[in-house]
Amino acid sequence: MFRIKRTTRDWVVCRIGGKYEQHAHFRSKKGALKCIELIERREFPTSEYFIGSVQRLLTIDEISKLTVHHKKEKYINRR
Repeated sequence: MFRIKRTTRDWVVCRIGGKYEQHAHFRSKKGALKCIELIERREFPTSEYFIGSVQRLLTIDEISKLTVHHKKEKYINRR
C-alpha cells in the first residue's frame, strides 16, 4: 500500500497507485515507518506533523475510519 523512498535529504512515503499529491516527507526512516505503522493499526496520530502526513496520504473516507486514542490526563496530587 505504501512505499518508502530515500532522497538526498529525506525519506518520502508514497502511496502505491495513488495520486502525485499523496506523499509525505520525513527526516528519518524511523518517522516514515512510524507513520505507516499508525495507518496500518488504524490509529489517528496525536502529533501535528503526523496528522498532516496522514491527511496527505489517505482519502477523507479512510481518515474517518481511523480511531482516535485520547491520552490519559496527567495525575496531580492536590494536598
